[in-house]
Amino acid sequence: MQTHIETTGATSSLSKRRRRTFSSGAAALLWMLAGCGEPSIRELKNRGDLEALLTAVTMKNGVELEKDAKRIDARRAEGQLSQEVYNDLREIIQSARSGNWASAEKQAYELRAKSLDFK
Repeated sequence: MQTHIETTGATSSLSKRRRRTFSSGAAALLWMLAGCGEPSIRELKNRGDLEALLTAVTMKNGVELEKDAKRIDARRAEGQLSQEVYNDLREIIQSARSGNWASAEKQAYELRAKSLDFK
């Protein structure tokens, strides 16, 4: 009889550990999924700004570069671009404006590779 009680106690303890492990795993999975949502509209627009700027720089198109610069300035004024991202984009614009298109293109590609979403 004593053996049965010990076995039941061990089984009960094992069952509790499994439930705890499952609960912890489920909580961790939910936590990870909560952070893996789709990008916001703002992030998509920020990404679009970079892509448009990259296109203008790649094509060495000064007219489009100035349109992009105005849009980027407006989005910063509206609070849609962080200061860090704005500074990165302005640096690319300044390089292109000074005629250093190759450097501007390299900077834009590096920024795109570095940042999946802009905040």
